[in-house]
Amino acid sequence: MVMILHAFVGNFSRLLTKMAADEVGMLLGIPGEMEKLSETVRDIQCVLSDAEQKQTNSSAIKRWLLQLKDVMYDADDLMDICRIKAEDRRGRYDFLSSSKVSCGISFLSCFHNPLFAHEIGKRIKDLNSRLDEISKKKSDLGLVELQDVVRPFNTRHEYSDISRQTDPSVALADLVGGKIEEDADLLVKWLTLEEMSGKENVSAVAIAGMPGIGKTTLAKRVFNDPRIQEEFHLKFWVCVSKDLKGVELLKCIIREAGGNHGAAEERSELVSMLERLVRGKKFILVLDDVWPESQNVWDELLRVPMNGGAHGSRLLVTTRDDRVARFMHATASHQVEKLLEKDDWCLLIKQVSLDETESEILKDIGLELVKKCDGVPLAIKAIGGVLRMKGKNRADWQKIIKSTLWSLADLSSDFPHAFYLSYEDLPSHLKQCFVICSLYPEDTVFERSELVYLWLAEGFLCDDGALSFLELGIEYYKELIMRNLLEVSGGYYDQICCKMHDLWRSFAGYLGKGDNFIMREGELCSRSEPLLKLRRLSIEGTVVDLDFLNKEKYLRTLLLVNNPMGEFLSNALVSFSHLRIVDLYKSNISSLPDSFCGLVHLRYLDLTGSLLKALPNSIGKLRNLVFLGLGGCLWLSDFPSSIVNLLELRFLSFHNTTIEVFPVGLRKLEKLVELHGFKPDTNNSKGLSSLEDIGNLSQLSKLILCSLEKASDITVAKEANLKEKGQLKTLILSYTPNQGREDPTTFEEKKVAQDVLNALSPPPSLEILQIIGYFGLQLPNWLHVGINLSNFKFLRFLELTECECISQLPPVGQLPNLDLLRIKGAISVISIGQEFLLDDSNGRTRKEVSHSSILPFSLLNELDFHRMSCWEEWLWEEKQLAMPKLKKLFIKNCPELSSLPKGLLHHATSLEVLQIDAAEQIKSVQDLQSVKQIHVANNPSLERISNLPNLSFILISNCPNLEILEHLKPFHRMELWDIQIETLPKYLIMAMPEKLTVWCSKRLLLKIISLEAGSSEWQKFEHIPVVKIYSHDESFYATYQKEPFSFTTNIPGKSRAVAQ
Repeated sequence: MVMILHAFVGNFSRLLTKMAADEVGMLLGIPGEMEKLSETVRDIQCVLSDAEQKQTNSSAIKRWLLQLKDVMYDADDLMDICRIKAEDRRGRYDFLSSSKVSCGISFLSCFHNPLFAHEIGKRIKDLNSRLDEISKKKSDLGLVELQDVVRPFNTRHEYSDISRQTDPSVALADLVGGKIEEDADLLVKWLTLEEMSGKENVSAVAIAGMPGIGKTTLAKRVFNDPRIQEEFHLKFWVCVSKDLKGVELLKCIIREAGGNHGAAEERSELVSMLERLVRGKKFILVLDDVWPESQNVWDELLRVPMNGGAHGSRLLVTTRDDRVARFMHATASHQVEKLLEKDDWCLLIKQVSLDETESEILKDIGLELVKKCDGVPLAIKAIGGVLRMKGKNRADWQKIIKSTLWSLADLSSDFPHAFYLSYEDLPSHLKQCFVICSLYPEDTVFERSELVYLWLAEGFLCDDGALSFLELGIEYYKELIMRNLLEVSGGYYDQICCKMHDLWRSFAGYLGKGDNFIMREGELCSRSEPLLKLRRLSIEGTVVDLDFLNKEKYLRTLLLVNNPMGEFLSNALVSFSHLRIVDLYKSNISSLPDSFCGLVHLRYLDLTGSLLKALPNSIGKLRNLVFLGLGGCLWLSDFPSSIVNLLELRFLSFHNTTIEVFPVGLRKLEKLVELHGFKPDTNNSKGLSSLEDIGNLSQLSKLILCSLEKASDITVAKEANLKEKGQLKTLILSYTPNQGREDPTTFEEKKVAQDVLNALSPPPSLEILQIIGYFGLQLPNWLHVGINLSNFKFLRFLELTECECISQLPPVGQLPNLDLLRIKGAISVISIGQEFLLDDSNGRTRKEVSHSSILPFSLLNELDFHRMSCWEEWLWEEKQLAMPKLKKLFIKNCPELSSLPKGLLHHATSLEVLQIDAAEQIKSVQDLQSVKQIHVANNPSLERISNLPNLSFILISNCPNLEILEHLKPFHRMELWDIQIETLPKYLIMAMPEKLTVWCSKRLLLKIISLEAGSSEWQKFEHIPVVKIYSHDESFYATYQKEPFSFTTNIPGKSRAVAQ
């Protein structure tokens, strides 16, 4: 399983067939060699499946595959050279990338140079000889063609259909059975009981267990428990891993605690920063996946700054090694046990989405399968991922039970057998996509499109015309998630980000050893198979062993991770002539030598967030480059003119740089799929590219245009031809913020901005649209006219940010698939009325509009209004149906809004989360039948909250005139934040939460403690079962329990327990 060759050999075979048909051998003076080579490759291809299966038990077959791999890599380099020479011969660089070449093109034009043809002919004969020797050995090794090999999918079209059937966003819950609830309940008690606190302010609790057993799942369950959320003021989570060192760990914790470490790099500076952040606050810090190598992190790094937190703060540690708990001085440690059989089966049912009938039919086989997983949740999820791609029938499940992989003894015991079975079930193209993810550090968040470009650069994506490389890559991404090999990372729209579980990452690294190597700081740079040619290297930490590095001349991929040595390595990189991928993300590299551009095989160059000041003038020589990431290079101010010769570019980002203009010739980059950060030239100067140059980029899928206030020519804007870009799915149109412009905008400038934006009409394919900082008086016509809105039938995400001059919102309620709508900073909007829901701009009568066949906002899930300082009224008639699926509504910093509309109260029947913050004129919130969580803060006019029958949680902060809290059924939890109040609010008498938490001034806390039970203050809360009251900085607290009665406090000089 060391190397996956199906896709590699298959692509090469197709190319050879094409070359043989073009009689390339005759041109090279090697008649018959191409045909012979093609036949040999096909013979080898036939036995690859057998070889991959048998290599586990045969070192000879493993060596045979490694020899074949070396030949294929050399062949790939040779084809690259031929392609470049062919384009030189034609006098242009209109060549195809390896993903296209591998599917077959003609190279005839490159072979008319006798010297070159002779050299290539000689190398092809050498390839033929080497492959012939490899082919002869297959019989001696007993390799045969497997006629009955059944791949997971027969065709790519079948694969694509299956992968679209279930969205990864509905990934089934990992929490099953009562055991995890019992464990979580125990841990929550340990973390919240005062008795568990030691002499120091912070005490530790540990969760230990074998890899894949569910430690992190349990920790997440605990972390998100409402009792934890209400107990601790600060809550932050950090994955420690082997590779995260002291300074980086401090930075992570500071970020998670809401701080900003800026450019700080010194440990002492970061420690002081962390100490200030937690001082006096009661916090819980989760350190996930602490290895023995990092077990001293508490004593040597975190103990001093974290002990400045309030008494009762907690450290929750997850680890696979019991010794870590002892080194962390844990007051309690919980060992996660294997799942019970009934819970195993329950988890598998959830993974495969079996209904009651299906689960009954498959139960006997399912129980046998989960038994083989030995109670390890991650192993069950691995099998679940396999079954999810199969039919729900006994025959498919029986095949998995009968797999010989369950009984193979030579497999590494570090991983469950289910992992091997899951991997073997992958199509070959997905095996290589999976393995390469192991090069990145534990807990890395992968962005979907960047993974796709990485796979493209490696040659893992073959575009055969049915799907583009991007569509194909997204399908690969979806299937890896469906199979549970990648996990969707929360907090990102449309599941565009994912992570890899650390055990899966270790498994992928194990599979890739020999080809791939991770050089970690503090580890000896030695490989277990030093005679093999290393192809991919990831360097983690701050130290680079140049002696080790200089020996690896066959590198194709080089990653620097948390490594500031980029500048030191920049000159050394040129010696690695086979490089295809160089990732210098956030390195300190400031320049690249011109010789770097001699890396003709390079396809992927990521310098995002680096200190780069300039690109080499000869950057255009990197003819194979498909990905160039320069976003966040704050010191980068211009491009060399040769940038327009990178005709293979699919991705180019220079967003958040100081680059203001692009050299003339952008239109030549016809294959661009993503362009981030383009700014139009103010004066349409010669020698520079303008908006009209975008018109030629027909393959764009994502486009970010910045500083659009510079665009003044409407004709040029029209020539950008956005409307005809049928692949465009994401469009971000951005203007420089008002405070960033030198002079206030005039009426004429606003009119020009409006006309230019009108000319930038998007295509019907659009799914995500953001307009940021627009200062025109009206939004473009294509957002106002109903007939145009019907064209945007795929639009799911719309954000209008800092559009300060518009006075009316567009009728976006007619967008049939809109899922999320955000309106921020529309400070000129006074009223939102019927036009927001339905468009009446075409002369239709009000009756015709109200009877429109399109239910307004029919699929809207989330609606946000932020920073709308003049918005006074929201009109939505009670009889107008709309927003039936709205779940979340956020209204923030809208100080003039006086009420919620009647239509919302009657028709938003799915609304569960409501947040109203700084809506200073709102007097009441009531009659919302479905709301479960409500947050009201900084609303000085709010007087009444009433009739919320499904309420579970309410947070009230700084609402001084709130007096009535009525018609609320008993609910779970209530929080009150207000340090200005002199007495507890009277409405507490009417509230019936199970738990109340109050943050108030120390003066009020002392007042409550000094009074007797039964006093006026006590009467406000003594009917509530559990009450906790904190001073605003959480340095002091008091807790009350109704039954059995108890009252405790940590205020010095006060009794620790007050008797009733």
